[in-house]
Amino acid sequence: MEYPDPDTIRILVTTDNHVGYNENDPITGDDSWKTFHEVMMLAKNNNVDMVLQSGDLFHVNKPSKKSLYQVLKTLRLSCMGDKPCELELLSDPSQVFHYDEFSNVNYEDPNFNISIPVFGISGNHDDASGDSLLCPMDILHATGLINHFGKVIESDNIKVVPLLFQKGSTKLALYGLAAVRDERLFRTFKDGGVTFEVPTMREGEWFNLMCVHQNHTGHTNTAFLPEQFLPDFLDMVIWGHEHECIPNLVHNPTKRFDVLQPGSSVATSLCEAEAQPKNVFILEIKYGEPPKMTPVPLETVRTFKMRSISLQDVSHLRPHDKDTTSKYLIEQVEEMIDEANEETKQKLGEGAEGDDMVSELPKPLIRLRVDYGAPSNKQSPVDYQVENPRRFSNRFVGRVANGNNVVQFYKRRSPVTKSKKTGINEVNISDRDVEKLFSENGGELEVQTLVNDLLNKMQLSLLPEVGLNEAVKKFVDKDEKTALKEFISHEISNEVGILSANDDFLRTEDTEEMKALIKQVKRANSVRPAVTRENDDPSPSSNRNRLNSYQSSNRQLRNVPSDITQSYVDNESRMTSTNELESNKQTNKTKRERTTMKKKNASLPDSIFVSNTENGFEDNNSAQPDVDIDEDDIIMVSTDEEDASYSITNDKKTKTRSRPLASTKTSTKRGRGRATRTPKTDILGSLLAKKRK
Repeated sequence: MEYPDPDTIRILVTTDNHVGYNENDPITGDDSWKTFHEVMMLAKNNNVDMVLQSGDLFHVNKPSKKSLYQVLKTLRLSCMGDKPCELELLSDPSQVFHYDEFSNVNYEDPNFNISIPVFGISGNHDDASGDSLLCPMDILHATGLINHFGKVIESDNIKVVPLLFQKGSTKLALYGLAAVRDERLFRTFKDGGVTFEVPTMREGEWFNLMCVHQNHTGHTNTAFLPEQFLPDFLDMVIWGHEHECIPNLVHNPTKRFDVLQPGSSVATSLCEAEAQPKNVFILEIKYGEPPKMTPVPLETVRTFKMRSISLQDVSHLRPHDKDTTSKYLIEQVEEMIDEANEETKQKLGEGAEGDDMVSELPKPLIRLRVDYGAPSNKQSPVDYQVENPRRFSNRFVGRVANGNNVVQFYKRRSPVTKSKKTGINEVNISDRDVEKLFSENGGELEVQTLVNDLLNKMQLSLLPEVGLNEAVKKFVDKDEKTALKEFISHEISNEVGILSANDDFLRTEDTEEMKALIKQVKRANSVRPAVTRENDDPSPSSNRNRLNSYQSSNRQLRNVPSDITQSYVDNESRMTSTNELESNKQTNKTKRERTTMKKKNASLPDSIFVSNTENGFEDNNSAQPDVDIDEDDIIMVSTDEEDASYSITNDKKTKTRSRPLASTKTSTKRGRGRATRTPKTDILGSLLAKKRK
């Protein structure tokens, strides 16, 4: 392709390359880095001005030497050269690369000869870990082969600063936001903790482009990033993490920006989304004209065919006839193999013609999903008899790339009544449970899924279930050997410190009452804070001081930074300036008062103090990840009547009649809403106060 004109910025967009995926497999082990090499060669051959990589360049955050070598080799071959980079940097890069000693873009470094700069963010697979919070992208940034931007240091206080480029009359503001745990990022956006800086000079001439790496659709209520949370001054969002390639721009009419979902360049799971054709995209931006996007199909991607069938839809099959069923399924797989080979021949062109070349073709990925549930007409209550999936798949070894999991048998989930949680000694996971989990996860059963299912069926007395699940995930997926030890040690020391600091608790001699109090403290700390009730501060001056210091620190974080950019705080997806903050406080105060009235109607005792300050439990942020749960799971301690209430007048507490703790009961609230979390010291103090009365 010819060079772009002097006013056009040409960008190659890619994401989720997952270099190193399944690298020990003798057939598919080299697929990921071969496709990444093709992507970077396309950038060089199309004379792009830059490459945008929107997360998950590596499949793990500790890539092997082989993966690092292949990526470094490809970047050196494709990015270095004599062609000058025509992008002029207008902003201060040290504000973006402030976490690194190398605080400039690589193509302006006199020690390198970079012709095509690569700008990338880290994803959830190659995220930061360890004491230094380093990720593979930091290593590549130190080598000078890539520009790692969008790194998040504090997940509850995120400041997104753009890189400002100019080429001719076209100006580009490039924003980046690395992968953050979806529930936590959701809460941070809702709390107004995400700040965007926008250019103040030559307003209206900038094309605002942003890279994110989050769930695009809601897996739970808060386990994704809604497009409505992003600011409306953006012109385009490059959405990483989702592996399905959508080869066109999707317009958001509310926010008035376009969304591009490039998808992955290698199939990391055998599902419907991965079966779509893989592309990278050439994006051309020119001032005064709409952006032009050209999809470029990838040729080195292994052919993947997937088909889903239901045995009850095949009229000549009978549930007890296992041989006929197996024969039918073999015919289906043979058809899919033939279709895949034909598609591969078309990719390779004339050189792949002839029967002798069929054995030399890259072996395809084949997945046949089979519903073997009993017929719905109830003529037979017996499920269809099917062969062992591994034995069935091994028939095609040597002809397909995935010879161990060609077929996936599943049954549609039958309605099940919600069972009551049992204790840890009574929890068992049956084969039926494992089969159900296996079917729900597309045949890719992970340790985390089993652990999560097990924790959902038990009640731990001290450790939070969600935090333990996250620690197991780090231990298994990211090879952090000390994750479980650090999590357990942190939680136990934190609980012991809080309980030992309370003299009333130390004087309690009844072991059962101590266990009950610890359990209720742990349960109250399993969820997040909602709104602060201004008049419910239980009078210790330390709590008020911590709350005031938290609010003042938030005001300081929203100061206008420089003359080039101005602060943009996205609170409920609205742009706020410094002068509007006071009016927002009045609005928030009204919301807090309204929420207070609702809670009073729900018989929440005034003696339980609910706070939204992070300082109340800041030592627990890393150990207790945030979760999205039903309010059915939020248990609030209450009595038949309001047992004890405290009214604060002129900073003095007035005590009224109370009843013993033995009369307490648990009440649940129906529906779904924002989760709440009570600070440990407050809930423990209120419970002990009830016990003393």
